[in-house]
Amino acid sequence: MNAPLTKYSAGGFTVIELLIVVSILSVVSGFALMQITRARQVMTRENAARQLGSYLEKARVDSLRRHPVASAQMAQVTIINATFYSVTIDADGDGALDAPKVMSLPADSSLQFNTPYPRTIYFNWRGRTVDAAGNVATPSFITISTTSGPASRIDLTTAGQPTLEGPAASSPVANSSPPAPNFRPKTQIP
Repeated sequence: MNAPLTKYSAGGFTVIELLIVVSILSVVSGFALMQITRARQVMTRENAARQLGSYLEKARVDSLRRHPVASAQMAQVTIINATFYSVTIDADGDGALDAPKVMSLPADSSLQFNTPYPRTIYFNWRGRTVDAAGNVATPSFITISTTSGPASRIDLTTAGQPTLEGPAASSPVANSSPPAPNFRPKTQIP
């Protein structure tokens, strides 16, 4: 008499099952690798925007501290080309502007400025953005992006402060006077 045939007579995996598991793992790993690469690009772009924003704030504070009158004495940030910018401030505190410090966007990241260049942002003695003639300039923004993908935006407020979250939202301010305090009847106020 013949023994009944079973589908799996020996323990283990078939080659087809192993191939299915390997293909599922490779697809999941591919998606994870793409997400990690995108997250790294976003972090690099955001860090470059934060660094530029901090240099803009340093230039603004330097002009507030020194009270320059002429544009040649004002702290400034110049976007030189698509990947380089310079910062001119009084870093050593002697009251005179130092030589411009040239900075670049990370070389291996394909980041670039999406703004006309060369472009110089001057900060007057009040910390506001002005043009080369000293006239108050309308607040503007600077964007940093990759060749394909979203951009990071650095806005300058009317007071010259850089913000990374986008334009400042205006919210109405409600002025209300606090209620008058209630005193006990026998309280004497001198």
